[in-house]
Amino acid sequence: MTFTPAVSLPFTREEHLDRQARLRHRLVETGFDAMLVFAQESHFWLTGYDTGGYVFFQCAVVTADDRPIVLLTRRPDLLQARQTSTIEDIRIWWDAEDANPARDLKAILEELGLNGKRVAVELNTHGLTGWNLWRLQKTLDGFCTLDDDDHMIRRMRLVKSPAELVYVRKAAEILDRSLDAVIAASRPGILDSELKAVYLKTTLEAGCDMPPNAPLFNSGPRAVYGRGVSEPRRIEAQDQILVEYPVAYRRYNVKTEWTILFGTPDPRQVRMYDAARSTLDRMTAIARPGTTLGAIFDVHAQGLDDAGFKAHRYGATGYSVGCTFAPTSMDVPPMIYSGNPTPCAPGMTLFYHVMIGDSDTGFAMGVGHTLLVTEGAPEVLTGLPDRLTVIG
Repeated sequence: MTFTPAVSLPFTREEHLDRQARLRHRLVETGFDAMLVFAQESHFWLTGYDTGGYVFFQCAVVTADDRPIVLLTRRPDLLQARQTSTIEDIRIWWDAEDANPARDLKAILEELGLNGKRVAVELNTHGLTGWNLWRLQKTLDGFCTLDDDDHMIRRMRLVKSPAELVYVRKAAEILDRSLDAVIAASRPGILDSELKAVYLKTTLEAGCDMPPNAPLFNSGPRAVYGRGVSEPRRIEAQDQILVEYPVAYRRYNVKTEWTILFGTPDPRQVRMYDAARSTLDRMTAIARPGTTLGAIFDVHAQGLDDAGFKAHRYGATGYSVGCTFAPTSMDVPPMIYSGNPTPCAPGMTLFYHVMIGDSDTGFAMGVGHTLLVTEGAPEVLTGLPDRLTVIG
């Protein structure tokens, strides 16, 4: 019997083809003859292609005309490219001591008649290392003109389709259950890594993907850190833990941030919570069409400054979330910082967080949720408890 697996696309074939047509139209508008696509989330969004092989050299060539997309990848990714995407023309570069996949890519570009043409390169991606970009530039020097793509596909992905929002809402539903489980499991005497295990167990058993980045479960003096660290720590009777983590369903991410206190809260930490929570509420209220991301940051800054926490606030207060692969759940740009002119638009999904790491006292406080911009008031996708969690 011959095995003939069916293609398994994350969206309908028609939706993928429409995205490809819109990208080609954009290439024509901006004067490009083709685009070299290196970001795995772009491959997924455009064609459905789902793999981890982007950590090597992997590139999809999209021409401004309607010729088929050509994918250059390694042999281990061949069957996945065939079975998870709309791509039919798949070329392989082979591992060898003197392998240079940029040469294989040049041969494809020659075949497509792109000699002397203007070609966009997707630069803001972990799918194109500095070493591979250097090889690409060396190999194509004098052959064609390479230029920055200016986040072309990433900007197209900002506004989610109804089909994408199905995945986003599913991820949000599972995230809410996971946060409830983490809070319920929190108690003095356990390792903070045990709570991390609760998060992973809850989300993976519900059918989620592995998170694209490690979660932040920082307890005690490490709660003031803005990134996760290695080595677990045992939670004490008088303690704090700040959690921030993504949940990904079919590669679509939502995020949460919350703080759990143990013992008797210090009054200053309660004031930190009140300031952070009220600031988050005001930021959320203005997430409407036309409001710029810079204006949202200004609300963040004013809220914390007025409460006396100016010295301890960050220079950005959130970012776009959506379809991303390891090593990050941040689908940026755009980020929410002062002066960012990007306007909110219906269909955008944003993660807002208000985090205060007071290095003077060692107290930390963080709250954050994912929201959907609509035609009117925003829809908060990931919920938070009504009040500060204190476990006595």
